[in-house]
Amino acid sequence: MKGRWKDMKYNEDIDCWVVFWGDNTGYKVRCGDWLDLHLGDGRKLSCRMELGRDWYIIVGRNDTKFYLKPNETYQVNI
Repeated sequence: MKGRWKDMKYNEDIDCWVVFWGDNTGYKVRCGDWLDLHLGDGRKLSCRMELGRDWYIIVGRNDTKFYLKPNETYQVNI
C-alpha cells in the first residue's frame, strides 16, 4: 500500500502541480482531475483539482475549497 502514494509538487516554471511516478517522469495535474489526498494514519480525502487565481481542491457535497501551498509536497493517488 505504501507504493500507491506519489509525491505531488508545485512547479513554478510551468505553473502547475506535478505528480511524480518515481522514475523521473511526472503527470501534470489539470483542472477537473480527481485524486485522493493522503492525510496520514491511513486516511485519505477524495478531491477535485481546480485553478482560479491559485490552485485549490474541492471536497464534499458542498464543494468546500482548500487552497494548496506551493511550498508543500503532498502525497496523492491519481
